[in-house]
Amino acid sequence: MIFFMSLAFLLISTVHGAGEFSVIHHAPSLLFKGHEALRESTLKEVYAASLGFSTEHFSTWRGMYLLDPFDVAQAIVTVYVDGVSNIDHQKGHRFPLKTDIGESNIFENLERRIDEHYPEEKTNLVRIELSNGLEDVRKYSVFEDIGSSKIEQIKHRVLRLDLEEDRRFIKEMTLLNAIAKEVKKGTITKDNVPDVFWFEVSGLHALIDLYGDNSTQVIEAKQILHEVILRLNTAFVKLYDGFVLTTVITSDASHTRRGRSVLASGSDSSDKTEYNLASYYNPDFPVMFNIILWFGVVMLFSIIAICMAIGNMDPGRDSIIYRMTSTRMKKDN
Repeated sequence: MIFFMSLAFLLISTVHGAGEFSVIHHAPSLLFKGHEALRESTLKEVYAASLGFSTEHFSTWRGMYLLDPFDVAQAIVTVYVDGVSNIDHQKGHRFPLKTDIGESNIFENLERRIDEHYPEEKTNLVRIELSNGLEDVRKYSVFEDIGSSKIEQIKHRVLRLDLEEDRRFIKEMTLLNAIAKEVKKGTITKDNVPDVFWFEVSGLHALIDLYGDNSTQVIEAKQILHEVILRLNTAFVKLYDGFVLTTVITSDASHTRRGRSVLASGSDSSDKTEYNLASYYNPDFPVMFNIILWFGVVMLFSIIAICMAIGNMDPGRDSIIYRMTSTRMKKDN
């Protein structure tokens, strides 16, 4: 049984895609070194440790070190680029990323931990899908002024506004650039409560599908994305006096799932029932697995020890039960 449980654990931990984790800026108390690959599920612990929180799960990843537990980051700023494995970003410290969970899971985990540590405090927990436009941005009071005046469109040369894929990416970059300008104005009030700003870019992989990774359009799009990320980083570093962790996450997991779903849609119903495709596993599975495994091991050896102790026990002459089984029974006068 233990063998099958171990096999199931290995199967459900299979990596669903590839990506990259880039550290653009970090607080002075943090040190990033090496280029060891890490799982996306480990990012929850990386972000939590950078804010000074204790980790919930053990990890052997040796890419980050906390030098000073008192001068930790006051905010986390992340640009998540969906559908691509990397953006050829030259700035920052980069680590290969094995995408085994959804990015929303990371943000929700951070949100929960901050709420648990600061239940009575007001904090900025911002998650914006740039493809949703101003509707998603104005949900947060810190950015409600964006769009009150005309937003300056991002400059571009090769990309065309008359094409849906190009227009969608330009729209996302224009909005992210407007957010960087708003942060630069100092409209966000910082306090002693950690903040999280999470921005999702989803328009780049559509350009790659349309033009190809080495096309002029994609090269320009990546350059625009690099420039906007640097402006966003500069604005947040100034706002938090350098005590901010700015990262870029790229993941082709959704792109891979989308390709698989397209292939699946072309097959008949018999093909669909032939494959038993598993969904994402519960993040608490490793905990439950270890509890069951080690409890079973302890119980097994305990039973063996008890049986051996009983089998080798010296009955002596104290019990009537053992005395009646003796070959020479002694009668009391």
